[in-house]
Amino acid sequence: AVGAPADGHGAGLELSDTPAEGGVREEEAQFPEKISAPGWEQWVFCADERMQCECPGMIRWGTPGHWQKVHPVVDVPTSCNVAQLGDPDPRQAFGKHCECAVQRGSKMWYRLSPAVLPQEDASKPIVSCSKLRDAARPRHGRAAPGAEDVALWAATGAFCGDAEQQEFLPNAGAKALGRAAMESIMQVWLDTRFRRNYERVYDKGGWAERGWVNYVGNCAEGGKYDRMMTQLLRSVHLFSKEPIIVLHFGMTPPRSWDPDTFPQLVLLHAKPLPQTGMWRSFNFNKYRSMLLAKVRVGAELDADEFLAPGADAIFGRTAEEVIEDYPMPILPVHFLPDIGPNKSNGVWWPRFCHEDGSCPKQTMRWGHAHPTWTYHAAPWIGKWLRRYLRDEVLPAREGFSKSTLRITDVPEDEDLLNIGLWEDGATKQWCKFEAPDPSEFGVLLQGRTDAVADIVPDPRFYPDGAPLVFYSAHHAIDPETSKQFVDALERRQKAHDLPPPITFKGGFYRNGEELRKAHAGVRCLI
Repeated sequence: AVGAPADGHGAGLELSDTPAEGGVREEEAQFPEKISAPGWEQWVFCADERMQCECPGMIRWGTPGHWQKVHPVVDVPTSCNVAQLGDPDPRQAFGKHCECAVQRGSKMWYRLSPAVLPQEDASKPIVSCSKLRDAARPRHGRAAPGAEDVALWAATGAFCGDAEQQEFLPNAGAKALGRAAMESIMQVWLDTRFRRNYERVYDKGGWAERGWVNYVGNCAEGGKYDRMMTQLLRSVHLFSKEPIIVLHFGMTPPRSWDPDTFPQLVLLHAKPLPQTGMWRSFNFNKYRSMLLAKVRVGAELDADEFLAPGADAIFGRTAEEVIEDYPMPILPVHFLPDIGPNKSNGVWWPRFCHEDGSCPKQTMRWGHAHPTWTYHAAPWIGKWLRRYLRDEVLPAREGFSKSTLRITDVPEDEDLLNIGLWEDGATKQWCKFEAPDPSEFGVLLQGRTDAVADIVPDPRFYPDGAPLVFYSAHHAIDPETSKQFVDALERRQKAHDLPPPITFKGGFYRNGEELRKAHAGVRCLI
């Protein structure tokens, strides 16, 4: 099976104080010439500006050549921002970050993500430009490349300097990432604790058939995000047969993310998104995760969600809808009905709307950034991430004033997902399969037919509203509340008395076919 080499470095290696007979300690096997220097500390990336750094030793904040030392408070993550730590390099508006001093060979050293280590200390990545290129190209004496590998190379070749793809690219802007940075963000490392889980989930070609995909940064052990993630992971293991692949973009994952406790979890590591030239939202790592998780059919889960019984149905429906003739991800309809030029000051609206407020180029209601996809959509995902990271510009559209759009002016992942789908004429949208708040699950648990749980209508796309589907809960930001709902769902599942997950106009339905028999005019998919 594909994976990091058995003697490779990775987070979470169990160390032995006494080597086996005839063997050596893990740290000696990997760093014999460096570990011999006791007390040698290595500065490693910890957190970008606006993020938190959990470091057991000294922290430095700033930019290369302009560092400011910080003594962290014990057991309190350090907020890496100018307001808290000052500005050691006022000339640089972007790129400030925190680094952590870690002693080589310490237990903390072995908990580090390979993605933040110096190249000579890290194991070999399981995904890289060379591996992506090799998998997609026919070679003598080898089976033809799979369609999924060809699609993934079409998505990532431009990041990897592929000459054939580079030839047709528009000019990059002043805020574009350089080639080395673009290549580096196409690397993924396996957390070696999860080798067995990986081998169960992934085939010999390095692909998982289906999977929930999540992306996270630093999660302080025992902190709020760690406890939120625990409920998310727990809910997947209770209510889904599919794996959850977590792409970790931080320094160290919590030790509570254990492969035995969570046998459906595969933990992968990747480099943080570079902040040179401009500030880039952490949420654009969602696009990277969708590509680099290498799932043939995927569904994205945010850290502030938990899963519910029946959610696995979305994989089969995604496989039916995201096909070669419709190679784009699908978003669920947003619960807010009026995201538009009159309520939002997004710079993209003139590209889709006229000055009178009509929006003929907006092909769907605003969608929530919880996409599902198949490998057929990989080139689309790669195209829009490339446009953002290369600072590309969409030319003016005839008949629409001020419609030129610089992609780096789009601040968030959800904005760009909607823009990209409208730009490419997308027409498919899921019914709202994630409850806007955990409290909405009271409708399901009580089986209330008098409750108004429908998604609010809008005059153009959903004049009669849209169904709410209890596959997951969003805005699950209180771990204790999430635990109570997950516990209740578990009890009801065991009792086999949960109502069906789809609700509309006071009725409950098991699937889209039942829903449409009762409500033929429903416009969203499920």
